[in-house]
Amino acid sequence: MSNVHVIIPAAGHGSRLGQSIPKQFTRIGDKTILEYIEAVFARTQSIKSVFIALNPKEKTIANGNYQFSNKTTILYTGEESRAQTVLSSLLEINKQIQIDENDWVMVHDAARIGITEFMINQFIREVSTNKVGGIVAIPVTDTVKKINKKLEVIGTRDRDVLWLAQTPQMFRNKILKKALKNFQGTPTDEAEAVEALGLKPKLFKGNAQNFKITYPEDLVRAQNALHIIKEGEL
Repeated sequence: MSNVHVIIPAAGHGSRLGQSIPKQFTRIGDKTILEYIEAVFARTQSIKSVFIALNPKEKTIANGNYQFSNKTTILYTGEESRAQTVLSSLLEINKQIQIDENDWVMVHDAARIGITEFMINQFIREVSTNKVGGIVAIPVTDTVKKINKKLEVIGTRDRDVLWLAQTPQMFRNKILKKALKNFQGTPTDEAEAVEALGLKPKLFKGNAQNFKITYPEDLVRAQNALHIIKEGEL
């Protein structure tokens, strides 16, 4: 099987969390959110290398006492958007180590702390059988309404065909580069850019513990998710 490389875009600030530091550097217990996430990917044997993409002006890493694996490289390739950060990181990685065009590139949010080695390995096992790649997602369980600008309900969507995209998302190196370079505008995730090429990423069912930390109350949920993972329930 082709090698798998991971990019963790960590150039955002996360203002909705209401803190003075970027949320990925928020501590939960004795580690930052970013350290928890990096450690999971670094100790997963099926992962060849890990890259953390920071804002070029980011001094938090330099001034902090952070512990990352020897498998991990810090890149100062952060841009205005996540998509630009991932593309800049891809180009830099290809320049540094010249990864194969058919290698897999996995992208994971720097705020999804509920990822586990088991999920990563299962995801790789299932998605690597697809020539395009795929994403982690969970099915929509609530009723979804369409509204107009006046906040009036104008329709109900069939939730049986709707899923909430998570990360990781994994695609061939050459496909992801082409998708991000060619996309008109700013895609909300890597999959949207790949879809714009007319390709169909495979879907892998994730779980609710792999949520994205966005609001202050999510920090409590994150602590609970870490406890569940530690107890071996995921």
